Amino acid sequence: MADDKSKTKQDRKLVSGEEPYEVAAFARKHGIPQSEAATIIKRYGPSRRKLDAHMASRNA
Repeated sequence: MADDKSKTKQDRKLVSGEEPYEVAAFARKHGIPQSEAATIIKRYGPSRRKLDAHMASRNA
């Protein structure tokens, strides 16, 4: 959660690789192990849009 409540929209656009619950949620969403999710987040960055696009292209 963002510390500054006016920035919640911006915060939702990012996935924190440092927060275990965010990595777990990403892994659950895409049906992959958490270790793989952490690696993908580290490699492609925290942008949800980029991460979802990568996962979509991988599953296509």
